[in-house]
Amino acid sequence: MTLQPNRTALQIINRLRKDGFTVNVPDEPYRRIYQLRLSRGMYFGTLDVSADKGRALRISLTWQPNSSTRTAAGGSHIIGLLNCLPEHGWAN
Repeated sequence: MTLQPNRTALQIINRLRKDGFTVNVPDEPYRRIYQLRLSRGMYFGTLDVSADKGRALRISLTWQPNSSTRTAAGGSHIIGLLNCLPEHGWAN
């Protein structure tokens, strides 16, 4: 079974790649979820995509220097988080 994201999940993946993220897709899902690994400079995290319907379920991003983590669930909330993602990470 290969990852087949729906339109919203594909838009999120393309947006991440356009913003300079490396998006690694595993060969097989874990249970019923593909957990895509994300990295860009000081950022790293995961994007969970449903194996059955291809929906973006949740994202978790961490900025390494201060270990600040932001999470969001659901396609619209993930896009909202990406829209406020600063270039060099979050300040605490």
